[in-house]
Amino acid sequence: MIGAGKIIPNKDESEIGFPARNFLSSKASFVILIDDLEAGRSTSVKKIFDRYRLALDTILKPSQSRRASVHFLVNMLEAYYLADSRAVNSVLDTELEDYEGDVETVLNPKSRMKNLYPGFDEVNDGCRIIGSLSVSHVLSRQDACSCLRTMFAWIYKAIGQPECELRDLVVGRYDDVTKGQILELPP
Repeated sequence: MIGAGKIIPNKDESEIGFPARNFLSSKASFVILIDDLEAGRSTSVKKIFDRYRLALDTILKPSQSRRASVHFLVNMLEAYYLADSRAVNSVLDTELEDYEGDVETVLNPKSRMKNLYPGFDEVNDGCRIIGSLSVSHVLSRQDACSCLRTMFAWIYKAIGQPECELRDLVVGRYDDVTKGQILELPP
């Protein structure tokens, strides 16, 4: 609980800040905190982001803080399945087409998957779909998937390898809330 001079709640210290600090202190290079940003919380994205960032920035040393980032899957992981029909079709034996709009605008992608394939099991089928998912295909439309693209752009800049395969994934629109973390990384 916040009080007695505390900046962040005990829960955020123990579940976010301290694990990140311990991880970065054990010679790990980076920490990425990822949360689903389901439709009911989409109006609170800045508040949620600020809460996570405050926990990281309060507990981590400044040099560690730049090596930690916060990103969102919008609305949930299953949204990205809809951008790569080849992966879904190969696992579920369906005839799905790639979603024409921005999959990050699909309100309940898990329900959509269950409607497309009534036996859809988010764990078993999901693991198999993820194994077939092409991130480069999902991010091929520069006007879509800004949250996912921003996460990959942060990773790309953080690892500092200009010729790595992530280079082509980071061209396009970035998420307004999380993109500032890219600028905080050293050049």
